[in-house]
Amino acid sequence: MERTFNPDFIEQTEALFALSNGFVGVRGSFDEGAPAYRPGTLLNGFHETWPIVYPEPAHGFATTGQTITPVPDGTMIRLLVDNDPVDCTTTEVRQYERVLDMRRGVLERTVVYQLPDGRRFRVTSTRFVSLTQRHLVGIRYQVTALDTPARLVLSSELATPPEQAVEADDPRQGRGTPANVLKPEAERVAGAEVICTYRAPRSNLAVAAGMAHDFAEGTRLVNAHTDGDRALVVFEVEAPVGEPATITKWLAYHYGPDSSEQLADRAGLTLEQASTSGYDACMADHERAVTDFWERSDVLWEGTPGAQQALHFTLFTLMQASLRCEGHGVPAKGLTGTGYEGHYFWDTETYLLPFLTHTSPQVARSLLMHRVRMLPDARRRAREVGCSGALFPWRTINGQEASAYYAAGTAQYHIDADIAYSLDQYVTVSGDTDLLFRHGVELLVETARMWTDLGHFSDRHDGRFMVHKVTGPDEYSTVVDNNLYTNLMAAENLSTAADAVQSLRRESPDDHRELADRIGLRDDEEATWRRAAERMYVPYDDSVGVHLQDDHFLDLPPWDFAGTSPDRYPLLLHYHPLVIYRHQVIKQADVVLATVLLPERFTAEERRRIFDYYDPLTTGDSSLSECIQAIAAADVGKYRTAEEYLVDAVAIDMADTAGNLRDGVHVASAGGTWMAIVYGFGGYRWRDTSFAPILPTRANRLRFPLQIKGSQLDVDIQAHLVTYSVRQGERVHARHHGASFSVAPGAPVSFPGDYRTHDASPDRPDAARVDPAPP
Repeated sequence: MERTFNPDFIEQTEALFALSNGFVGVRGSFDEGAPAYRPGTLLNGFHETWPIVYPEPAHGFATTGQTITPVPDGTMIRLLVDNDPVDCTTTEVRQYERVLDMRRGVLERTVVYQLPDGRRFRVTSTRFVSLTQRHLVGIRYQVTALDTPARLVLSSELATPPEQAVEADDPRQGRGTPANVLKPEAERVAGAEVICTYRAPRSNLAVAAGMAHDFAEGTRLVNAHTDGDRALVVFEVEAPVGEPATITKWLAYHYGPDSSEQLADRAGLTLEQASTSGYDACMADHERAVTDFWERSDVLWEGTPGAQQALHFTLFTLMQASLRCEGHGVPAKGLTGTGYEGHYFWDTETYLLPFLTHTSPQVARSLLMHRVRMLPDARRRAREVGCSGALFPWRTINGQEASAYYAAGTAQYHIDADIAYSLDQYVTVSGDTDLLFRHGVELLVETARMWTDLGHFSDRHDGRFMVHKVTGPDEYSTVVDNNLYTNLMAAENLSTAADAVQSLRRESPDDHRELADRIGLRDDEEATWRRAAERMYVPYDDSVGVHLQDDHFLDLPPWDFAGTSPDRYPLLLHYHPLVIYRHQVIKQADVVLATVLLPERFTAEERRRIFDYYDPLTTGDSSLSECIQAIAAADVGKYRTAEEYLVDAVAIDMADTAGNLRDGVHVASAGGTWMAIVYGFGGYRWRDTSFAPILPTRANRLRFPLQIKGSQLDVDIQAHLVTYSVRQGERVHARHHGASFSVAPGAPVSFPGDYRTHDASPDRPDAARVDPAPP
């Protein structure tokens, strides 16, 4: 909520007050169009391509870049009184309030302007991006004369995006958008409705952007026309004192490789349906969808109101980024900004899908199907880099690799294992074997094939399976041998593929034969995958007593943290990559992430040693790190450290600690924050539905829901009692601090004990000081 107008924070609030449904996103700009940083409307997957030019090219380098391209923005309704513009930059602001109502999914703003002659006008606007009609945006704009009657002009606009320049030395922004990247194709003007179509010439994607208006008697339509890079619908109204002049504005967006006429027809249909239903009805449908999301997703944090609000914003971010993304992935910034060029990364599978799998499994399934549809491109990419099977792109929109820096891009082969892991988690938690057998097994086979081709059994290391020249999650260490995270996740991928093929052969032999014939699956491959998984090399140093991030990580000197001033972070903006690569310094959790995703691969003592060694070396220069470190700290009993990392994760957007909120919110960090609550303080492990809950010191109570095999399980953690209940569905079998229990609808199970945080002593790293009673 904003209670005062502060132009110094326009860059950040455009992202914080953005609205999206996963398909359409509108930045949180002012209706009158000023002041502004980068107002805009984004469509998930709508992009332009461009040739990547290398002064020194090499075989297999990515050749075509992809950049999300803003589409015509229709949020502007300019206000003129006596033909003079009225906005926050030209007029005195007497009262101001802007509220992002996360419970309803609506942005509301109230401003009282005072003109130089003393007349005052109240402007009230509401805006929503529909969760039920994913192509639709609704805006209601009202102006009330408070002192004397006045003649108002309302100019509603649909404007093509201007050029967007970026800072050349900040790779987080990516490539800017040149002016006139969209080429006009056709336009329709009928009454107060305008539909314009444009095409991005290289990607051949066309977009139809339409606006229509509902207005009351007494408001006169002056004209509707297009003018170069914008379309205008102008109204005039003689406003009496105390009676609001109201304009309802509808925006519709459709895109694809289709003809302009087809897209314009679809946009027109969307506008007509919305106008026929009416603003109140469309908003009510949207609000019901938002309410449904909160009922299955909300996390209760009883304690400080600020903490609860921050968690609500985190969950709201996840809802807006994903709920109507069907057919597409989730950009790293969602649709709140153009940071990272709107690309899809491993962020989706590793950080976002755990939340969706446990709260909105149908959305998780849709995102996995998006990867399945990328398989043809992934197969081609594998061949380009000399592997069989399939290699998914490190960063992409259209399925092709768009990373021009292979050392921190293509070399991150772990993307294959991350996708396989998320598929396994989804199938295990949801019970959706239909997805596994119809599509998932093929994906697992092709990724397993990539690993057996990429790695090798080494005679020099007792036949261990080794993977050389890869980059793990830590982008401050690139092209290394035997990155531990990569090797362990690859082993998981290989064994999951073997198990899936075995299950398919046993449970659906006809489908197994069809798959074997279609992709040439051989009988001997399964055994090779199991052998590679079992013989996977895991680097470890006996002298230090810790697992190695890679074979030579300990050979490097530690970074001089004491001699690095705070203004030199993030390091990637101030040091040449080779300087960073020569030191023990970590951008984001790497080995620590392996202990979070695969805790069963390590003993409790090993996880503690890993955290103690690698945590001090981790800069947190990546927004993907603090949330993972919070989980790892809680796992080893360092609960206060875990809380501090949780606070840091929440602050990334709420306090703009990464310094790039202006480019959009951090969706992966939001997903990781949910993981920190559920995995960290809930102690949840998805493979065996086990819990080891502990209550943070800042909370008096913590409660969260999980969907497990069609049932909704509520976990309620209080200082001296943990209660499990099934809100809907069948009985759930789980474990609480090692004690097995079964909970049925209407029959909650409680465990009394001391669940307040107490940091574990050094000799008991995983102690939780909980003595649960039997159910």
